[in-house]
Amino acid sequence: MDIGRRNFLRGVSLTGEGRKAMLRLRAPLGPLPPLMSTLVEQDHCNSCDQACIPACEQDIIRIHPGEHSLAGYPWLDFSVAGCTFCGKCAAACPLEHAQDDPAPVLGRIHIEQARCLTWDGVFCMSCVSACRYRAMSLDKQRRLVVTVENCNGCGACVSACPVGVLTVHGSCEP
Repeated sequence: MDIGRRNFLRGVSLTGEGRKAMLRLRAPLGPLPPLMSTLVEQDHCNSCDQACIPACEQDIIRIHPGEHSLAGYPWLDFSVAGCTFCGKCAAACPLEHAQDDPAPVLGRIHIEQARCLTWDGVFCMSCVSACRYRAMSLDKQRRLVVTVENCNGCGACVSACPVGVLTVHGSCEP
């Protein structure tokens, strides 16, 4: 049964909190592992043995939980580290799939400016130092800015941020 229909019949969608909970169950928890977009698009990832998880040296691949609308699909958890685009997750995958660009764009970084230290007048370069693609920099007022053209969504800056204001937004809907 469709989760949306079940929750609707229970009246979950009638409250603001219920609608937020339903949206959380539909929204991806993070971007897809690199080189695996065709598997998710073809609806194959949720029935495999998940060999990509132990293959990831960064230990950032997670699986959406059973109650989630994307249950069984992989996502990248950047709270620990960023993706190095090593390709080991795709190599370990038992399913056949086309190899994407070796360094695809996983998403784009988003800054929660209201909580960012640099936007509050505190000098911080944690994420700038962690970004090897030079997507993060400070402007003349020493506030964090992102050069979107340089950002590939690797997530290295997310784990480096001392206050957790960075997130990678990308599309990983199957």
